[in-house]
Amino acid sequence: MANNPVPPRRVVVGNGADGKSKVIADSLNPHQHGRGGGSTIFFNEIWTFEDCPIDLTHHHDGGDRAMSHSPPANGAHFRLIQSYKEDASIIERSSADDHFETMNVTGLSEKMDSDRHWNMHRTRTVDYGVVTEGERVHVLPDDDFVMHTGDVIVQLGHWHSWDSTRGANNMLFVMIGGDEYNDRGENDQ
Repeated sequence: MANNPVPPRRVVVGNGADGKSKVIADSLNPHQHGRGGGSTIFFNEIWTFEDCPIDLTHHHDGGDRAMSHSPPANGAHFRLIQSYKEDASIIERSSADDHFETMNVTGLSEKMDSDRHWNMHRTRTVDYGVVTEGERVHVLPDDDFVMHTGDVIVQLGHWHSWDSTRGANNMLFVMIGGDEYNDRGENDQ
């Protein structure tokens, strides 16, 4: 397994007891988790909240909870995914699947058995993603496409995976809990 990449610097700013703006935390992100199963994917949980609207009177860092693939059902999380170039032939699929189950804390994630990619899954969320460095291949059950630095994706609870065989990359995500999947293709644009 690859060594953990250096996590990003995370600065949290809020209000002090006197009502003045202040830096609450400034360090390398303390919440980094490996994907498991021999994968070279690392999740950096930057900030998570349980409910919306957010109670801004408290500076609770929900990123300190157990690693969860998906956000809380009524909340969201902000995540940076750092990936090294991956060799899919060394992925221990059974171990990776077991690790995925331990990360399914909220129950909003599910796996699909697929010959296209070892990590085909979907989450009952809307996800906003931005490739900040490198290229990632977005793998669908029947197709795929390349995302380049600066590209933006909106994911609406679909079956997919991400492939990092093109090299190292970074991708930011905001994931927001959703109610149910649209499996019938209704309301498509």
